[in-house]
Amino acid sequence: MKCLVTGATGFLGANLVHELVRQKWKVRAFGLPGSNDAYIRDLPIETAFGDVTDARDVDRAVKGVDAVFHVAGDTSWWNKYFDRQRRINTQGPVNVAEACLRHGVQTLVHTSTVDALGYAPGGIANESWPDYNYGGTGYNYADTKREGEHLVRKYNGNGLKVVVIYPGSMMGPYDFTLQYGRLFFELRDGKVPACPPGGASFAHVREVARAHIAAVKKGRGGEGYICAGENITYRDLFEKIAQKFGKHAPGLTMSPKIFTAYGYLCQALSRITGKPPEVDPGMARYMSVMAFYDSSKAVRELGYKITPVGAMIDDAFDWFRANGFL
Repeated sequence: MKCLVTGATGFLGANLVHELVRQKWKVRAFGLPGSNDAYIRDLPIETAFGDVTDARDVDRAVKGVDAVFHVAGDTSWWNKYFDRQRRINTQGPVNVAEACLRHGVQTLVHTSTVDALGYAPGGIANESWPDYNYGGTGYNYADTKREGEHLVRKYNGNGLKVVVIYPGSMMGPYDFTLQYGRLFFELRDGKVPACPPGGASFAHVREVARAHIAAVKKGRGGEGYICAGENITYRDLFEKIAQKFGKHAPGLTMSPKIFTAYGYLCQALSRITGKPPEVDPGMARYMSVMAFYDSSKAVRELGYKITPVGAMIDDAFDWFRANGFL
């Protein structure tokens, strides 16, 4: 089969392209012009560049493929780019779905995020969790990903199967965009003053990529699948990463109120410096809750494998070291 991967030059996208090649798929990799394709350019793939918010670029990219993995998304937490983020995360999926219908694509696997579901205070959420409780918190990424997912779900049926994947917080190789990678360097260098008060559900990026591929044949149209894993606090995560360098996580854990205030301070400083904030109020509120998830549906139906956090930290560390980051 031939497929298109949007967002192929990103963290998850690069891992997905590598896994597709390993499984003998024919791959067309689609990335934003000027994005870093260094980690996929030597693979036996076709590369195309364009903007998912441009319907013409998307149409050209989709033509001639059997399946589409729509991985492209904007994860920024800088309010300077929130309008752009909304266009990418809402208009992008619509453009992709429309092109899939025009060109007779059989399956569209849409990458959402567990954040689009909300979280279960004091508990563990699954795909049927009914309360989107990030609304009104300023967490624009989750708001826009939720909206984009709802828009793309409407295209399921009439010849197009739409399957949604909800990744948890991902770690592993090819984190050249330094999503969680920057924590490795900051903890190594003692630049983290305190730990966030919340927690999250962590996924190995390679297993998330494999679940995307499994969703083409095994996924049910109109269904969503959480691909997360071990539920741990950020303090525990920071400690595990710091131990890779023979160090310890900071002793202080910020309270939610102080962390949110720090987000406002970072946001204000960004307007002066012109540099992205370290964290903004929405992200601080998000990282102040225990956002834990149940991946059993993906394990059962897609063969998804949960990886211990320690093992994914090891894989990320080894990749950073092998590629000159550490």
